[in-house]
Amino acid sequence: MPNPALIILTGFLIGILSGMFGFGGSSISTPLLRILFLIPPYYALASPLPMTLLSAILASARYHRENLVDWEIVIKILIPMVPGSIIGAYLTKYISGKSLMLFTAIFLLYIALRFILSERERQEETKRKWLLYLLGFFVGFLSGLLANGGGIFIVPLLSLMGVRLKKAIASSLVIVILGVLPSVIVHAYLGHIDWLLTLFLSLGAIPAAYLGAHITLRISQKKLRVLYGSFLLIFSLYFALFELLG
Repeated sequence: MPNPALIILTGFLIGILSGMFGFGGSSISTPLLRILFLIPPYYALASPLPMTLLSAILASARYHRENLVDWEIVIKILIPMVPGSIIGAYLTKYISGKSLMLFTAIFLLYIALRFILSERERQEETKRKWLLYLLGFFVGFLSGLLANGGGIFIVPLLSLMGVRLKKAIASSLVIVILGVLPSVIVHAYLGHIDWLLTLFLSLGAIPAAYLGAHITLRISQKKLRVLYGSFLLIFSLYFALFELLG
């Protein structure tokens, strides 16, 4: 078990970023646990999931106070996301941990590039029913397979569809709360969660998530988009190199 103080500090960093950018935190905590502490792949994937649930609740409460949660988007994505996450989580039995890590890195790099190279946010938001349902199943499948709440995928994809970034972040956190439960149950059943590691991560992440949401609400939409895209690109490149060379 790594130094608990360092795990708590890592959790604080994860909480700030998840509150700012609308993901539950497991997408960031998984590679950080691998890079900084050499946690085995399956434990690095699944142990942050309960923390993801708690930190997302705190951050989404802050966004809800600003009326930024779009419940129509939440419902249309969440309905197909739940079965998708169950299928994805179950398939981890048949895929190696190394393969999952590389897939995570490649997919994050792809959506970061799409996000940065896309045009500016459109004024009209798209809420086409079939597209949101398809997005929900796709994100659910990936979130179950990669053991995260899905927010790391939901936010940029919604933004590319025309949803304003702050609204996408706020709605994503609510989806994470409701959609991550099946993955927690399945991965706990498979024995992939180190509960002591989860505890120390949560001690840092839970208060930091609320602070991260407050930061996002204070900065402009343009600055937020640049910060989000740049962070995702740098992080995905670093993670991909770590897994390829490790």
